[in-house]
Amino acid sequence: MEILGGIFLQLTVGICAYNEEENIGCLLGNILVDQKIPKDSEIIVVTSGCTDGTEEITEQFAKKDPRIKIIKEPKREGKASAINKIFENAAGDAILFISADTLPWNDCFKKLVNRLQAPGVGVVCGKPSPINDTYSLTDRLVRMLWSFHDHVFKVLNHEGLAKHATEVFCIRRGIVRGIPKDTINDDAHIAIEAKKKGWLIKYDEGSVVSICGPTIFTDYVKQRKRILFGHAQAKEATGQSPQHLLYFLPQHPLLGMKLLAWFIKENGLFMFLTFALVELGINTSALTEKFSKKPFAPWSIAQSTKKIRQKQKTMRPRI
Repeated sequence: MEILGGIFLQLTVGICAYNEEENIGCLLGNILVDQKIPKDSEIIVVTSGCTDGTEEITEQFAKKDPRIKIIKEPKREGKASAINKIFENAAGDAILFISADTLPWNDCFKKLVNRLQAPGVGVVCGKPSPINDTYSLTDRLVRMLWSFHDHVFKVLNHEGLAKHATEVFCIRRGIVRGIPKDTINDDAHIAIEAKKKGWLIKYDEGSVVSICGPTIFTDYVKQRKRILFGHAQAKEATGQSPQHLLYFLPQHPLLGMKLLAWFIKENGLFMFLTFALVELGINTSALTEKFSKKPFAPWSIAQSTKKIRQKQKTMRPRI
């Protein structure tokens, strides 16, 4: 992996883990073997108040590979706290954050780092690919949502308007040194801060990471409400509108309408109306909870999103 001027890039991989015993071993094995990271790289795993076997599994990997460093938080403080510890301890010229409940496809890390070497690029994010089935309404909503996210990222990437990150992203060290401890959407906050400083946010659709979206409706609602709260919080904290259609439409109405038209054409009017009705209900519920000042950091876990390892056999072949 190289960066500007042929200078060798030292890479830090950051993983925030809370009760991820079902996934962390598979992810670490993937990073060490499939991603072919350089020998002088480091993998920082922050385990936050884990009550399962996450720490033990991570320690077993660390004994076999000294590149793995573990930071233990006795109490679960929220993902922002774990991310700040990674920022504080990272030695790499670039920091690659990846969610603990995901699996990157072959060459995902290499592609992200290669895109990061372009002049003016501060953050490069990959493409989340849900492994959900399409049998239930929840699974269909998940696939529709991520398909739309993918399209929006492609369009905004081309227009130079992207200001969001995803479940896997790479950032130059020093652009962002930390985020507020109560941050809900860390990826949105980090990308907005980088954009404010004049850096480009790029989307690499070839850097694919498999995810498991919510498979039960209550988890879908829980996750969507948290994200909506996180976008509102990011706007208040940074003074910048996040990359969400509710904020994007007023600023770029023509482009926003084109994106909506694509969504309707891709999914059909009936499914679009179904999706819109669900989102309206979630937004109404979120607005109600906002007035009650319900805390979302650390947030309640949507357990059905933690099935990535169990569903490996249904995953599409890696590229």
